[in-house]
Amino acid sequence: MTQLVMKKHSLSLVLFLFLGLTTFAKDAYNISITIKGAPETKFFLGYYFGDKQYLRDSAITDKSGKMVFKGDKALEGGVYLIASSEKSLLFDFIISEMFFSLETDLSNLMGAMKVKNSYENDVFFNYTKFTNQVGKDAGTIENDLKKAREQNDTAMVRILTEKYRKISTDIYEYRKGVLEKNPNTLLAKIFKMMTDIQVPDAPKNEKGEIIDSNFQFNYYYQHYFDNMDLTDDRIVRTPVFHNKFESFILKLTPQIPDSIIKSADFMLNKATGKENFKYMLFWITNHYETSNYMGMDKVFVHMVDQYYAKGRAFWIDETVLFKMKDRADQLRNNLIGLRGQNLTMLDTNHIYHSLYNVKANYTLLIFWDANCGKCKEEMPKLKKLYEELNPKAAINGKTYFDVFAVSLTPDAKEWQKYLREQNFKWLNVYDPNNETNFRKLYDIYSTPVLYLLDENKQIIAKRLNVEQVKEFIQEQENRKKLK
Repeated sequence: MTQLVMKKHSLSLVLFLFLGLTTFAKDAYNISITIKGAPETKFFLGYYFGDKQYLRDSAITDKSGKMVFKGDKALEGGVYLIASSEKSLLFDFIISEMFFSLETDLSNLMGAMKVKNSYENDVFFNYTKFTNQVGKDAGTIENDLKKAREQNDTAMVRILTEKYRKISTDIYEYRKGVLEKNPNTLLAKIFKMMTDIQVPDAPKNEKGEIIDSNFQFNYYYQHYFDNMDLTDDRIVRTPVFHNKFESFILKLTPQIPDSIIKSADFMLNKATGKENFKYMLFWITNHYETSNYMGMDKVFVHMVDQYYAKGRAFWIDETVLFKMKDRADQLRNNLIGLRGQNLTMLDTNHIYHSLYNVKANYTLLIFWDANCGKCKEEMPKLKKLYEELNPKAAINGKTYFDVFAVSLTPDAKEWQKYLREQNFKWLNVYDPNNETNFRKLYDIYSTPVLYLLDENKQIIAKRLNVEQVKEFIQEQENRKKLK
């Protein structure tokens, strides 16, 4: 009997432990935050991601001001925030550990902050309390400085300026201490990201002359990410990461497709952290796909070919991937700098004409529709430009500026009627049976679409309006003079 009872107790104990462990395992994170004096209302848990903030969870406080955020999927590490029901920021904190508590008072959020079971937040809030205090001291000094300057009290200005300088030194020394004593904390990695690269002097030869005038720029470029731990996915969820990343790609990198591609590959090869890689790849792809600057679609095609199509964008499903690859295919044959694909089409007399047979220094390839309102605005302007740029007869069988006008007018009779009314002198053609696949080759999904080609039919500019054509031709002529 005793033995049976013991077995029962043992089984009960086993079940209790098992159920207890199972219950515990359901919570992948459990963060308790108490704000004494807070009303019984909803509060939000948010996080920083790139240059934005997002809401992740919500909880309602009890009478003591306690709220608990918990879930069955671990939170990504980074800088998080607590916001009121009106979505006003109360304070930031760090999530690296998944089970900890914070306690403070609504009347003194930072000063009264207490941390339990989170070393990361111990470090973070100690620094925050320090900066809050020196911030108050700095504010007092600024007010006193203003009064001293108004009274022309130079001695006091000197004293107060030195005090202000000491505050800056104290902050620097505090951050330095965090970097030395707690190098693996997120706060330390944020401080390090904020530290600019120290560029050495350019090397000189025996005469004291600088050997490489681009040395300092190249050094800064090559070492730009030395202070960013791109293996740590937490850094993408900080207020610092995006600005550093964006400055490199938009400010340090010339906004020329080949330069952007070089910088993108340089960054992405360093980003071994999955979230950092994902964020940078998505941002670059999206930014240049939607760019209003001509020629940036080359960046998009490169990103798709080198990263998405090769399976490196691990988060993309097959449907999205198919659409991206299809879009890249629509663009790859009409990128600026490439030779435009040849088109052989019928004129109004059903005689074939080839784009490549047009002999001109510059050829405007235009896709238009006689029923399109915008086309009817552009075509008379193009007629005027054509007459302006071709005042003389062709030299050696080559005109200076010619037009290869492709009609997309559904009814050929309407197109022919418009041509008779306007009396255009250039080649007017169409492809009634879609023999050339021109829509895909030149990415035609609307009208009018204009491509400017050089004498070898290389694409100089695309998707421009008639007013811009002369400007691009002039730029091309200026480049020739510089060669």
